[in-house]
Amino acid sequence: MTTSLAKFAALAAAVAALGTAGASAAQTTSGPDVTMTAHGRGVDGFGKTDNFDAGRLTNDAYTHGFYCDTTIAAKSTTGCEVGTAFKVPPAKNFDPLYITVPLGFSVPPMQMQCPNGLVCIDHPPTIDLSAIGGPTNAMTPGHDHFTTTRNMGMPEWWDVQVIGVKNAATYRAIAQHGSFAYIESLIDKHDPNVTPPIPTNLFLYFAVEPTH
Repeated sequence: MTTSLAKFAALAAAVAALGTAGASAAQTTSGPDVTMTAHGRGVDGFGKTDNFDAGRLTNDAYTHGFYCDTTIAAKSTTGCEVGTAFKVPPAKNFDPLYITVPLGFSVPPMQMQCPNGLVCIDHPPTIDLSAIGGPTNAMTPGHDHFTTTRNMGMPEWWDVQVIGVKNAATYRAIAQHGSFAYIESLIDKHDPNVTPPIPTNLFLYFAVEPTH
């Protein structure tokens, strides 16, 4: 198998694993979404979440609502989807935001930066998981944030990519290291407990503030 085919096969398996977890664990919702100004665009809010950057805990300071590329035929109320990459970004320049999502186990709410059932500032409350075998209008799962640059503290759009984590011990180890470099090392070693990055059509807008 060539390297490119091997990577595709690994991603396909990761997508299937996340979809299965989403189908069994993610709650679904219905009705109008009052967090939006238009389909695919969130209401601007001002607030912060924690974030891991290069092994240090920082703040993400949000000023704009989420953006989801509506050229992707997502079936969630927000127009956001996991498993299909964006085609039209909200800006020419952006950086990746990796979020770790537990698969098949629970993390205590106070140990997550965005707990299950709590919509973090400027995040979409729902997301379509059907591209990976889950519900079409699931509540956005709890997760932690990882950046690979601070963009000199300037706000910008961030391309959300999902990392599925398959057991609690691995999730705790990732949080203890607090860096995407550690996650990447697990992926490079083909650790079965983490998935390769899974694309989305979702972007968040924030500035990474100094370490706290």
